[in-house]
Amino acid sequence: DTRIAQKLAQIPGVGMVSLAGGQRPAIRVQVSPGELAQRGLNLSDVRTAIAAASVNQPKGSFDGPTRTILMDANDQLRSVEEFRNLIIAWRDGAPLRLGDVARIENAAEDRRLGAWADRLPAVLVNIQRQPGANVIEVVDRVQALLPQLSATLPAAAELAVLSDRTQSIRASVRAVQHELVFAILLVVLVTFLFLRNFAATIIPSIAVPLSLVGTFGVMHLAGYSLNILTLMSLTIATGFVVDDAIVMSE
Repeated sequence: DTRIAQKLAQIPGVGMVSLAGGQRPAIRVQVSPGELAQRGLNLSDVRTAIAAASVNQPKGSFDGPTRTILMDANDQLRSVEEFRNLIIAWRDGAPLRLGDVARIENAAEDRRLGAWADRLPAVLVNIQRQPGANVIEVVDRVQALLPQLSATLPAAAELAVLSDRTQSIRASVRAVQHELVFAILLVVLVTFLFLRNFAATIIPSIAVPLSLVGTFGVMHLAGYSLNILTLMSLTIATGFVVDDAIVMSE
């Protein structure tokens, strides 16, 4: 929460960083209602005693002629032993300690919360981009920051990427690139085999790449990005350019 999430949230394009499965350490006090009833106490009395004994606030001040001094002491209980020795009431002149009516142990705030990665306990960090941000650029920035974040973690902790939503996007872009190159080569080959004319063959071999370059230029000026619709349009439009080129050659 302090070493990773805050730094990831500062990356341009990152909208929200959330954690899942993190178990914050805590001291759990399991009070026995029967023990309390025998001593004339209830759970509210225990809660009030714990809250009053574990505070972090100024205790008072000294007011002098030239300055005021604030007295501040941290009375927070930090260990299981301190909670066990906490006096919650007096009975027959003897102190009644919290350990007499409760079982106290080091545990987690929420014992029903957890996460696993490859059968190992983990804390999941979910990163979501801002609306309108380029997901590829955001992921690249996150990947560039991961080595620095790994260096700040304890030796027993390992930072790994479990899921990357851009892998399918990158694969789709690569597939379209291959399809476009294959389509251009196939068009040139089919045109040459059927027309047997070098001039007619050179027309689509030049028209298709120039049309694609011009299309990307217009997309760049208009601020358009590559997505499912634009990739599909480029693939379909390649066939239209071939048809028009053959018609013009005829």
